Amino acid sequence: MTLVSGILRGTGSLRGFLKEGDIAMVAKSSRARPDVKRYVLLANRGLHSDALKLTAAAEQQFAQAMFVRVGLPAKAARPKTAMKVLHSMEDSGPKLVELSDAEALALKASNAGIKLVPEVLYHVARSPRWQIVKQSSGALAASAAAGIVIKVADAASGKPVKGAQLVAFTDFANGVGQQGTSNAKGMVTLKFTTSSKKLELLLIYGPEGYWGLCERDVKIKQGETKKLAHVDLDVPDYLDTLYGTHADNAGAGLRVGVIDTGVDGKHPDLKLAGGAAFVADESDAGGPGPAKLEGEHGTHVAGIIAARGHKPRGKKGVAPGVELYSYRVFPNAGGGASNYDILRAIEQGVQDQCDLLNLSLGAATPDEAVRDAIKSAFDQGVLCIVAAGNDGRQPVSYPAAWAESVAVSAAGKQGTFPVSSSEALDIAPPPATSSKQAFIAQFSNIGPQVDVTGPGVGIVSTLPGGAYGVMSGTSMACPAVTGAAAALLAAQPQVLAMPRDRQRATAMLAVINAAAKPLGFPKDLEGLGLLP
Repeated sequence: MTLVSGILRGTGSLRGFLKEGDIAMVAKSSRARPDVKRYVLLANRGLHSDALKLTAAAEQQFAQAMFVRVGLPAKAARPKTAMKVLHSMEDSGPKLVELSDAEALALKASNAGIKLVPEVLYHVARSPRWQIVKQSSGALAASAAAGIVIKVADAASGKPVKGAQLVAFTDFANGVGQQGTSNAKGMVTLKFTTSSKKLELLLIYGPEGYWGLCERDVKIKQGETKKLAHVDLDVPDYLDTLYGTHADNAGAGLRVGVIDTGVDGKHPDLKLAGGAAFVADESDAGGPGPAKLEGEHGTHVAGIIAARGHKPRGKKGVAPGVELYSYRVFPNAGGGASNYDILRAIEQGVQDQCDLLNLSLGAATPDEAVRDAIKSAFDQGVLCIVAAGNDGRQPVSYPAAWAESVAVSAAGKQGTFPVSSSEALDIAPPPATSSKQAFIAQFSNIGPQVDVTGPGVGIVSTLPGGAYGVMSGTSMACPAVTGAAAALLAAQPQVLAMPRDRQRATAMLAVINAAAKPLGFPKDLEGLGLLP
């Protein structure tokens, strides 16, 4: 790298992030400047604008204006003390930057054509697992050897099950109890002081390939065995009961992007047409496959949309005929996905000529960066279908709450998962008027922004490494709607042939809305209903 007039240029970049020819101010590291925050630098209108071109002259003018605004003489201004560009899509595109509060104010005051949006981290919209928040009174110290030892075993073979999470509530409403995870021998020790214990609720969350267990008002005893049922692909879940008769080529002619934790393209029942990683903090390394930590979610989502398997060894998604793209935005190191990276993934999906983009993720914070990207996609004929969130009947999360998104709540149906499974805890009133077995999941967010609902409780789908497993959440309902929408739109070639503009997206949305059938819930719970 070479330093030219205080501007850093390079074939690499600042922290390896900038492309050849991009320009960044030389700044101290954020370790030396604890007051700095990360922002997405955007144009006031559109994702690309000449206002975002950071020329050396523009940087110098900004630095001078900034120093005056924060009370320093203009002659003291030097680029090396100003904005640090961490990543830039292109010279006229959005940028991820670091600024102090004072610098951010100065930048906004001196550049009317741009805006700064705080970085927001998004998380997958899988239903949360219940956890102990307070240990039972009289519980042993964590280091104590005594306690109630429970064994978890496979219901069919009796073999020990490793990795099952046991959550034993003595007071469910207040989160009081004990919890632990089974070891290689299937054993887990709950730190109670007695050899037996009366529980309000015992939950066991099974590892990959198993259903969980839910027992109410149960007394556990020393040495007791709890058995978990293996997922059986021959037994239909709610997704199968709704869409199991779809043809193997359902959705043919459409391109669908999954913006998530990455998709295992080597799974025998999945086929990727393309994709990439969009994680600026990891230099976009690793490709579109599953993130190394917490990476199974995206593969499960993708299978709901487009798995091409057949029973008894595999399973079919709602629209197996689509071309599937994976845009990984969650880091290999784990944690949330940046709004800047999600914005970039949406734009790539548009460039790849996707028709539908699936976002099974959300945040509580309104975020203009992702909203601008979703609006831009809509204006270019692409619909973003988004999970409503899983905060327990709370308001719809973002970006699902934005008007340009198709927001999806999660429905379930009794009889499509084992009656004693952990999914039983997701059943909530009111029942549907069309079926007393149908319900909107207790974890699902609701509100006037909900457009449609989809099957999201006890859904079996693909997992990395060729496996199958069960998950619940608006994360699962969202791809079910995406797949159903693809199947519907494949039968509307005149809509797909429209120019890729706002009218096309509006026409696609009209097809989806017209097809939805209400289950008989209040509109805030199901919107227009289920897609056929």
